Amino acid sequence: MRTKKGAAVLATGAAFALVLGACSGGGETDGGSGNETAAGGEAGAGVNTDGEGDLFQVNATPRDQLEKGGTLRRAVAELPPQWNPMHVNGNNADYTDIRDAISVRNFDYDGEGLPQPNENYLVDFTDEMEGEKQVITLTLNPDAKWNSGEPITWEDYEASLTVCDASDPDVLCVQTEPYEQIESVEQGEDEFQVVITFKATYPDWSSIVSEVYPAEGLADAATFNEGWLEFPDEWFTGPYKVENIDDAQQVLTLVPNENWWGPEAMLDEIQFRVVASDATGTAFQNNEIDVFDIGPDPNAYQLAQTVANAETRQAKGPNWRHFTFNSTAGLLQDQAIRQAISRSIDRQAIAESDLAGMPEDLIAPLGNHFFMEGQAGYEDNAGEFDYDPERAAKDLEEAGWVLNESTGIREKDGQPLTVKFSVLTGVPVSENEGQLAQAQLKEVGINLELVQTPVDEFGPALEAGDFEIMAFSWIGTPYPMANIGQIYGDPSTNTSNYAKLNNPELNELIDQIAVETDNDKRIELTNQADKLIWESVHTLPLYQRPDLVATVSNLANFGAEGFSTTRPENWGFVAG
Repeated sequence: MRTKKGAAVLATGAAFALVLGACSGGGETDGGSGNETAAGGEAGAGVNTDGEGDLFQVNATPRDQLEKGGTLRRAVAELPPQWNPMHVNGNNADYTDIRDAISVRNFDYDGEGLPQPNENYLVDFTDEMEGEKQVITLTLNPDAKWNSGEPITWEDYEASLTVCDASDPDVLCVQTEPYEQIESVEQGEDEFQVVITFKATYPDWSSIVSEVYPAEGLADAATFNEGWLEFPDEWFTGPYKVENIDDAQQVLTLVPNENWWGPEAMLDEIQFRVVASDATGTAFQNNEIDVFDIGPDPNAYQLAQTVANAETRQAKGPNWRHFTFNSTAGLLQDQAIRQAISRSIDRQAIAESDLAGMPEDLIAPLGNHFFMEGQAGYEDNAGEFDYDPERAAKDLEEAGWVLNESTGIREKDGQPLTVKFSVLTGVPVSENEGQLAQAQLKEVGINLELVQTPVDEFGPALEAGDFEIMAFSWIGTPYPMANIGQIYGDPSTNTSNYAKLNNPELNELIDQIAVETDNDKRIELTNQADKLIWESVHTLPLYQRPDLVATVSNLANFGAEGFSTTRPENWGFVAG
């Protein structure tokens, strides 16, 4: 389950995807329970059937058609070394997959990515303007409690919404920008009502209140950074709980939480097993796991088709493959060189190679850093920075990079034009992209040196800036216009800006997008920002990543979610 709706998440796994926390965008909300099937109509609480097969494919099945019991076996690349979801080292999609069933999830998202309250945690909300300030009032479920037995109250929201407001630089947050927009968090009529007042407008407010964490676990920088290193059971909640973490076997086991107040969890166990990314397909084929996130791997796609009693579920989601350029590393500090590299990369050829054997309608270069093709607001803004090797060669020549006929590599003042590409060892997609890019850049006289990067060094290398170009996937959410500074804003305050690129003009647009309430104007501003990102070559989009998930055939309410979500208590196996 790759698409997440909360804070940004660093992801490992077969496709090495990073989750775009609030780089998301979307729909407006209104108070109340909304969609009956999403909120608990005839299909059962939290079972969304509206859009099944078109917008998502999860084998949506009412709870009364599921058998009670069974074990769901899932693969992850590693178990969490940091359990705090708001910490910069806790923002990994595998970790989020584990936390899904043991954490607060305030909203269900339908096939179009529109949020509706999950009544297990959030009974209702109001969204009002008081003068120039937006005021959100949340009415909490008084039955909701942490595993410690303490109720979930407004104080937990106050802590969760203020700890990352940048007031304490020692608190190592994934992002700070959205929280800096909050003026106050106060108690409403009682401890189960939260009143959130923003300094101005904040259109995507639901993205930062979709989750909440206990105030005790966010009390100070030391607790925030170090208090979650060992699993703190009392700071979690949900339909499941952690029963055992087997460090020797690298298996984490969840079981139903006896303190859960909502609909009974259908499964007896959920097991997360550490499996090497290049061995996940084989593990699925050998019936060692029940779910296999195929990603953009055609070999994995073909393998999944051969597995008996299994099926591949497909959706169009917000996930996309790209190259990130470290603008502080080596020759990439020169924007002209980054632009020449962008024009030298044949993204269509990379998409066709990466996705060979997959449906043709999934194979096309992506022209936008925010909106996915088919999504409202999408424009192909690649423009003059699209594939144009002749222009790239001409620009390099004019900049003094002269081709050495004997080596085929351009030089300037005796220095060869060499940049480095970090290849994730054992990840076929990354290896393929590195080899293709190397050959394409050689055509214009750029030497691309491939640097093998082990899986366990992927996250640390990104955080430390120990790379020049690296390929991975951003996994988005339903909020493509929210918190875009998280990735593209000032890197001094946005730790997920792995390109380390600061663009003052872009920062001004980011500030405007954050508060614009006119959706059409907001889309226009976002596309203006996108064009600046193309020009600066912060990131080079490759293609929209297929949302393909192989599962055992009888698994229900799980699979290719697209922009939607499913509730963990409804995961199960079809009866009979």
